[in-house]
Amino acid sequence: MILLLLLAVWLVWRRRKCVKKIRQMGREEKCAMLSRLAEPFGFDYVPREDIFISRIYAWQRKEGYEALFDRLASKFQMIIDAFPVYFDYQGKTWLIEFWKGQYGINTGAEVGVYHSNRLIPPNQRRQVHYNSVSDTEMPLIGICLERRREKLFSWKEYHWWLAAFRMGLFSQPKDLVLYASVTFHDVAAAEAFCQGLQEAGYDGGEFRIRNRRVTVCLDRTECYAGIARWHRKLAQGLNRFYCRLYRIATAPFTDTVDRMLLLYEQLPGCFRHMLCLHAFGRKVRIRK
Repeated sequence: MILLLLLAVWLVWRRRKCVKKIRQMGREEKCAMLSRLAEPFGFDYVPREDIFISRIYAWQRKEGYEALFDRLASKFQMIIDAFPVYFDYQGKTWLIEFWKGQYGINTGAEVGVYHSNRLIPPNQRRQVHYNSVSDTEMPLIGICLERRREKLFSWKEYHWWLAAFRMGLFSQPKDLVLYASVTFHDVAAAEAFCQGLQEAGYDGGEFRIRNRRVTVCLDRTECYAGIARWHRKLAQGLNRFYCRLYRIATAPFTDTVDRMLLLYEQLPGCFRHMLCLHAFGRKVRIRK
């Protein structure tokens, strides 16, 4: 009992010390520190949007992408809607994929651009590993995520994988609408992408082309049945619980930068876990 009492006193003292340390820091200093801490995980913190965004030269770039990653996402508490679009252009099969949903305790959206080194038959496209595009091939990507008709964030950048996440916010994928734009280097690529959208089942009311730019509205949600449906419900129940636990553990702060730094000071393991978005790609990567 004495040892438990001493431990409780030490934890309270340490927490107060961490809170005091963060309160003494300036806003710019805290934001810069949070970006430095997030850099090894492939992200930067953007204060004005209150989001974490993916870095161009993040470690995830070497991993590429394949359909297997989507199938395994729910096993890593990622309850998301995935919208892959395949199309052929300049002797290669390209994959531009959109995602929106709940990533652990974070609400987010992504747009990834990949291609193979050859043309892939349509019946084999979901079995192939795709590489991330090079710097010269990166299109200008814009994303705007709405939650229950309220804007969460927007961002635009030349990128191969533009991803943005709001920490500690719980959402159901059906409550999210992703507006995305992709500006290609030439009109032929934009037209090929539009053909891929049509082949994927999107009608004229869901996308629009204007010269090199294609805009897409993704308000669909995937339907599941049987074990998959109950597994996703269980995972979302845990995600909701962890969101509440995050808010309790980081009180009395309300700003993301303060909450995350307090978490880093008190529970660095939990801090790392929150920023391991899409880390499952490392575990299931198929070596070629």
